[in-house]
Amino acid sequence: MQQAGDIEKRQSENYTSEDNSQQKSHYIRLIIGVVLWVIAIVLMLMLSLFAHSHVQPVPFELTISKDVQAIPFPPVLQAIMRWFTAINDPIPDTVMVIITVAILTIIRKFKAAIFLALSAGIGDAADAVVGDLVQRPRPSPHLIHVDSLLKFNSFPSGHSCHMMVFYGFLLFLSFTKPVRQWKYHWALLPLQIYAVITILIMGFARIWEGEHWITDVAGGYLDGFIWMMLFIFLYSWTTKKLDERKARKAEGQVSA
Repeated sequence: MQQAGDIEKRQSENYTSEDNSQQKSHYIRLIIGVVLWVIAIVLMLMLSLFAHSHVQPVPFELTISKDVQAIPFPPVLQAIMRWFTAINDPIPDTVMVIITVAILTIIRKFKAAIFLALSAGIGDAADAVVGDLVQRPRPSPHLIHVDSLLKFNSFPSGHSCHMMVFYGFLLFLSFTKPVRQWKYHWALLPLQIYAVITILIMGFARIWEGEHWITDVAGGYLDGFIWMMLFIFLYSWTTKKLDERKARKAEGQVSA
């Protein structure tokens, strides 16, 4: 009896130690996330001030754009970059978000659908507000080649921002525990690769097309990162609270 009691005590201590270790790891990740988020906000503010005070490009922006446009890409790669840009214009983007949210709703992933819609909707709206405040004009065709003459603000890049708040949040969802434990999680690999390629290629393509300066693209990615991380935190926090509530409810039913 004494030996059995000692074994049970050691098991209890091991579980407590493991819980404390997981809690400590959680707080460390949280602190790192908050620090990175604050740094991103500071950098975004600095870039916004820079773009607002430099309506025309500074020498390094002009040099980078000219160097990128001087690369002799084969016609196939040029078509691919223009295709990625075209399917991520505002109207196709909106349609894609609606379809994705609808699919998540149909398969009863309501929480994921809500937070994805909030991440994309609020992130894109905030990007537009920043653009109206900064009011930096698009690159001039007198300075570099410009594919399309657009009247929208140049800073921050809306395409780059949307890549983060939409595809970035989708990537996060694809790596959450329930999805990793799904029997057919491997089927998502092509979609994950597509999301990564889309995020990476978009900023470069916008510079190559002459639609944005490099600081506009950097601002778009930063803006998107800020909102994406915020909604990842809110999604994770909501998931944790709902799980705790479910656990308490189950304990109450067992006790009854």
